[in-house]
Amino acid sequence: MKTIGKVGIFVQNTLWIGQVLRYDTKRQCFVSGSVTVSSGRITALDAPAPADAERIDGAGQYLMPGLVDVHTHGRIGFDFDSADEKQMQKMYRSYVSDGTTTVIPTIASAPFSQMLQALEHIRACGCFPAAHLEGRYLSPKRRGAHRVDLLANPNIGELHTLLEHIAPLPLHITLAPELPGANEFIREALRLGVTVSMGHSDATYEQAQTAFANGINAATHLCNAMVPLHHRAPGNICAALCDDHIYTELICDGLHVHPGMVQMIHKLKPSDRLVLITDSMSATRCADGNYSIAGMPVVVKDGKALTVDGALAGSTITLLDGLKHLMDFCHIPLEQALPCATINPACMLGLDQEIGSIEVGKQANFLLCKDNFSDMHVILNGQRVTDV
Repeated sequence: MKTIGKVGIFVQNTLWIGQVLRYDTKRQCFVSGSVTVSSGRITALDAPAPADAERIDGAGQYLMPGLVDVHTHGRIGFDFDSADEKQMQKMYRSYVSDGTTTVIPTIASAPFSQMLQALEHIRACGCFPAAHLEGRYLSPKRRGAHRVDLLANPNIGELHTLLEHIAPLPLHITLAPELPGANEFIREALRLGVTVSMGHSDATYEQAQTAFANGINAATHLCNAMVPLHHRAPGNICAALCDDHIYTELICDGLHVHPGMVQMIHKLKPSDRLVLITDSMSATRCADGNYSIAGMPVVVKDGKALTVDGALAGSTITLLDGLKHLMDFCHIPLEQALPCATINPACMLGLDQEIGSIEVGKQANFLLCKDNFSDMHVILNGQRVTDV
């Protein structure tokens, strides 16, 4: 056995999970079968159990990929802007307990030196495959809960410094493409292997189209911190909806985006381009009270996080909550909704060779459960999680 990362999770040599309804991502359906795992990776599907394997009898339960959250700022009282490595590991254990086995820590706008330190902690933590920088290259007009004094125009020199502090992990950056220097920044970021998303942006429809042509592949929390839809000035929301190549993040908590709008977006976007996120902040899995995000004081009441100015300040939902809401709002079955929280976010960041579906060669991260996610068990790197 060996330790994975620094969170005390051990990988058995061989694990066989049989008698399950395994989710087939390509066909978007559940099929009867089994999965064989060795050293934390999937080695076979629907094969007999190896003689030396630890066996799990699924007894007809559902086996699906672990969930993937590419936009989350924190939980259990901590946020990724300021947490140290041990606190990040504790956060990761909490995510896993809710079924989110892949977490992309998201850093909000902060002093540049603090952002660099946060990247270093993420890299050293050993729990995360990438980092997401949501700030500081954002529109002052569409800043949301970000402090205006912490915002700046895109800077290629800063980009190189950021990469020095996160390498070899990949970086994903949210920015406003209408800012001075943004197009040059985007091109250099893509050359260096960085994925870029449009967000907190006041871009026009035409400016957004130019940004997509330059290589932006996603829209951050669609509808939030963007130009409202108007039939004579469609803005960046419309541009993202009309481009079938653009991934669209969506906070599906019923507060950030109305359920009717969620349903419309689901109807308009190709099924492989809708990405569920939480945009969760430090109050997630905590009681109501006073918190902060991006250096801004936040009050959480009845699970709703607001700045003192009344701006939404992230959510307090889990990704599993968001998945259930998507099914409810759009009246779709789990088979149709599940890619939005698994393979789609993995593809958005280019991580789909490792995670997001149950395929040979990929990491063995699963959820094993009954109907409606009842009696859920998490399997991480091929090991049953009881007390991560």
